[in-house]
Amino acid sequence: MKESKQLENYYKNNEIDMEKIINDFTSYITTIINNGTDGTLTFEDKEEIFSDTFFILWKNRNRLNIKVSLNSYLAGITRNLIKEKYRKLKIFYDIEDFEDNTFNSVNMYENDRELILDIEQKIKGLKDIDIEIVNLFYYSCMPIKDIAKRLNISELNVKTRLHRIRKKIKKELN
Repeated sequence: MKESKQLENYYKNNEIDMEKIINDFTSYITTIINNGTDGTLTFEDKEEIFSDTFFILWKNRNRLNIKVSLNSYLAGITRNLIKEKYRKLKIFYDIEDFEDNTFNSVNMYENDRELILDIEQKIKGLKDIDIEIVNLFYYSCMPIKDIAKRLNISELNVKTRLHRIRKKIKKELN
């Protein structure tokens, strides 16, 4: 799906036409799910994410901005459902699991590779506890509450460290 479609194009008689949305966006959502799950989820899990994506859109239909691209709404919902599924299943990854994939990706532009290398170098320069927090939060999708328990520190401490880490890396990159 190359073109961005606005939500307002899917209204008929002041009601959202979910059937048309599902028909138009099935391959788009399927691609996001397949690219975002790297074979670790079952077919049933993927099917659940797919159907929940459209259900959430329908459930929130009255609160959506009809002038905004439907692609971005659906992509955001799908990605959040994938993260939630991984959290529920307690599937965690380390950064090492993705290092090779990150640099060999055919679709990644050269600037993105350089940026990722820069960010990884900045992360390696952090304190050990900060590196662990980054890995647990961003790469293992672990909730802040669980990180705090695992590291035996307060949730506020984890949030503060994440904020400072992001701020520091952003400042160094600029």
